[in-house]
Amino acid sequence: MQKRKGLRKRFPIDLNLALLLLIIFPLINCDKDPSSDTEKLISYLAKPSLAMYGDSIVASWPVQEQLSDFNTIKFAFPGVDTNRILSSVQNDQNRYNACLYEGGINDFLENYFPTQSQVDATVNRQIQSIQILLTRCEHVVALNLWNIKFPWPTLAVAMITAEMKERITFVPRIDTELLIQDDMLTDGNHPNKDGYYLLSKAVREQLQPLLPILYLNK
Repeated sequence: MQKRKGLRKRFPIDLNLALLLLIIFPLINCDKDPSSDTEKLISYLAKPSLAMYGDSIVASWPVQEQLSDFNTIKFAFPGVDTNRILSSVQNDQNRYNACLYEGGINDFLENYFPTQSQVDATVNRQIQSIQILLTRCEHVVALNLWNIKFPWPTLAVAMITAEMKERITFVPRIDTELLIQDDMLTDGNHPNKDGYYLLSKAVREQLQPLLPILYLNK
């Protein structure tokens, strides 16, 4: 019984459903090589799950191409602020091998002179979201914000990043301003493909030592 519980924690998918899929998947694809389809399904189930919470940065992330060693699911939409991201975190009750949190810029759109209390409130919501994720994700990674360009809220982003570095030290945090350069931004904020490649590489480097299955899936 203990072994079954361990398997359930490892794969956030109902084991009975997984076994059913293994049985019927070759049958509904009888015109194909059944062994090939079964191998693909087993490979899919063996990948660790990665839930990603955020705004348009996460929504536009080419995960199928750049994070293909994970089964990824996104809870991210353009324009959402940290209140909406927190709601997504609270409403999702599933468990995952890993989770990623990103967000904060949209709290300050067209606000070029933020107060410290406003920044504090944003970081408080970030921390609240991450603390919830820690209760159902085996591992959590946070992205801080990189240097952006006007007309995006540059001062707010600089203040948020500084406070994240000071207060979000209880989970691995990727210092994205050390990775994303000006020529990697499409509009002064969103990364291009090269920028996302560096972010994806940093995420894998954070999670690979924590998830040995990633080594086996190479």
